[in-house]
Amino acid sequence: MVKHLPDKTDTGNKSEGTNEKREGGLEFGGKRTLLMDVAGGLYALKKTLKADIGFFERDFMFRAGEEGAKSYLSDVEKSLRDKSSHEAIEMMLGLYSQRGYGEFKLQRLDKEHMIAEIASSNTVEAWAFKMNLDMQREPVCSYSSGMLSMICRLAFSREPSADLDFSAIEVECMAQGNEECKFIIGPIQELPRYVPSHSLPKDSVSEHVLRFNEEILLKNLELQSLNLSLERQMRKRTEDLRRSEENYKRLIELSPDPIIISTVEGTVSSINDSGLRLLGYDSSLDIEGIDLTKIFADGARAWEKLIWQLEKEGAVHNLECELLRKNGAKIVGEVSARFADLIPGRCVESMIRDVTEKKMIHAQMVEAKSESEFLNDLLSHDITNYAVSALYYLENVRKSENLSDLDRRNLAIVLKDVQGAFELSTSVRDLSRIKSMREEDAEVKELQQLIAEGVEEARRLFSEKKVRVAFERSAEPMFIRGNAVVSRLFTNILTNAVKFDSNDEVVVDITVESEVDKGIAYWRVNIVDRGKGIPDLEKTRIFDRFFRGDSSMPGTGLGLFVVKFITDSCGGKVWAENRVAGDHTKGTKMVVLLQKATHRQVAEVSKLK
Repeated sequence: MVKHLPDKTDTGNKSEGTNEKREGGLEFGGKRTLLMDVAGGLYALKKTLKADIGFFERDFMFRAGEEGAKSYLSDVEKSLRDKSSHEAIEMMLGLYSQRGYGEFKLQRLDKEHMIAEIASSNTVEAWAFKMNLDMQREPVCSYSSGMLSMICRLAFSREPSADLDFSAIEVECMAQGNEECKFIIGPIQELPRYVPSHSLPKDSVSEHVLRFNEEILLKNLELQSLNLSLERQMRKRTEDLRRSEENYKRLIELSPDPIIISTVEGTVSSINDSGLRLLGYDSSLDIEGIDLTKIFADGARAWEKLIWQLEKEGAVHNLECELLRKNGAKIVGEVSARFADLIPGRCVESMIRDVTEKKMIHAQMVEAKSESEFLNDLLSHDITNYAVSALYYLENVRKSENLSDLDRRNLAIVLKDVQGAFELSTSVRDLSRIKSMREEDAEVKELQQLIAEGVEEARRLFSEKKVRVAFERSAEPMFIRGNAVVSRLFTNILTNAVKFDSNDEVVVDITVESEVDKGIAYWRVNIVDRGKGIPDLEKTRIFDRFFRGDSSMPGTGLGLFVVKFITDSCGGKVWAENRVAGDHTKGTKMVVLLQKATHRQVAEVSKLK
């Protein structure tokens, strides 16, 4: 919007009391008015010229600025005659500032070489680019440069037609992100000494025309070269596509897996030989055009499920379906499918893998596993019961005073074998139960009760020994999350503690304390015996399957293996230490870490009860 357009010859000062408003570094009001339409128009013009004639825009706008200044300042020639070059430049810059072309300030003047340095913080050209956040790589004030060139020529020559070839170079521009625009103005032959890296506007329109024609010719050559390149690429791509399609067809035919190409609606377009054999057809002509819903045992429902999954995930992998052969027999197949563009329009490429025999074998394996687990449980249960009964009666027989030394030695051998059979059966039973458990089968259990059960079981197994267990139970419950056989963990550790202690009285100390390891809360159980101990080199091996450090004692080498297996399945840890540091012969400390049950888990168990 034009606020005020003063007369060209009006160079008077602003009257006092005139209200002014400064916005974006430009003044509004009085006679010094910013022409907003000029800024917007110049911005649009420069953008259009840059797009249409490229680098010619700068020269074009420079000439326009020169001619505009020559015409506008022709009326003030007489008033310049009595003024110095410095005063003349200041006067003419003031006139252009009043017209709204920006505030221009003469910063330096070299009268001897006729060089002027002029700066502006709001040229109408650069201001428009800055307000539009359109930052440029090069200066944009071409029109202002032409205007300043003519102003300096008039100031130094006093005659617009004087034979002085002046030009102006913008060395800094606000459109480049600088604080102000700076111009160097002077005779063309002098300017290279001040700004050798900047180019000057060309002299003649004919040269512009030649350069423009040359650029057009180069562009035409580039277009022709590009067109030839595109044609070669198109021919190559077409040939590559043809070969790719041929290779694809060969691969489909050679594939050992059945492949069916169909429309999205389910109509069969093509099928390979493997597919024909799978479905029992003699020729592709017998099946092409058939609706796939007739091949799926579940009909349209199965096809809709496959398409829905394709739309949702982009591909289907091993979707198990029942398929119908031509003779009506059912087979089980795993279908993998994807969308493809192999025929006009969108199509579905399906690969089918016959898993009928695999499913049958799997069902037989599940049945055999179930039967094996049943027999294993039955044998482990019965052998354990028989072994417990045999141990009880053999212990009573050993206490008889009528046995000879030979009988006692033989009886000890039998006891050792029966006890080994008992430990083997319980270990097998425990391992079998753990392997069949899932993570969701874990239960919240009270730790102190589990330890007490283990103590009682060890005492029962070694009733002939005097066993003293020091375990002070806390009044507060200690809950863990473990599986159904977690009590066997303590039974096996305590059994070993009693078995390998040859003292008249077996003493075992048990303590429980809280511990946090790597951010996880545990209950730490320390089981300390005074037996023969475990050599340091064997402390990590004792948890290996079938490892037996002392073969003179009955055992299977599975007890501590089961302990490690149970602990790992509960997310815990177990290891062995010396009761007395540096001397393994003074007894062993077994350390067990079991994860604490959370308050929420404990609360859920309480609700169920």
